[in-house]
Amino acid sequence: MVFGIALLAALAQPSPLSFRLETAYLQPTSDDEVRGVAAGLGAGYRLTDQISVVGSASRGTVWTRNGQPAGAPRISRPVSLFSAGAQAVLDATPVAPFLEATLAQLTPGDIAGYSLAARIALGADWAFVRSWAVGLAVRSLFPLDAPGGGFNSVGGVEIAARLIWTPVF
Repeated sequence: MVFGIALLAALAQPSPLSFRLETAYLQPTSDDEVRGVAAGLGAGYRLTDQISVVGSASRGTVWTRNGQPAGAPRISRPVSLFSAGAQAVLDATPVAPFLEATLAQLTPGDIAGYSLAARIALGADWAFVRSWAVGLAVRSLFPLDAPGGGFNSVGGVEIAARLIWTPVF
């Protein structure tokens, strides 16, 4: 009987895995020459109550002038963004603010002038039911392989709306 109760209690706990669907506004450069929208999928594995390992992949379209002067028509180009890193939840209430630090790969790299960036995010997720949450993340991209070499100033921003599912096994 005690074993059965312990098994049911363990099965009712949230999984250390979580999955998210994101839509985002993406501006990979510091000016408005390149901007667009993206959608992606991500996953996280909770190591502790506050620390998770996260990864994501997104695909989108950016509109760019391709170096043409202001007023020139924009053309659309596909863009992919892959990232991996860590997330720290600051407070585990129904509204959970978080910080996220990831390494991001942007392809093709000629769209923004770089392909590898450090990505820092600040956001919050709201758990509206036990397994589901919605959230918002504001991310800054810091190019690591920009022309001229080395770390550069803020290369761009990304604002993402998130839907998170944490299965209960």
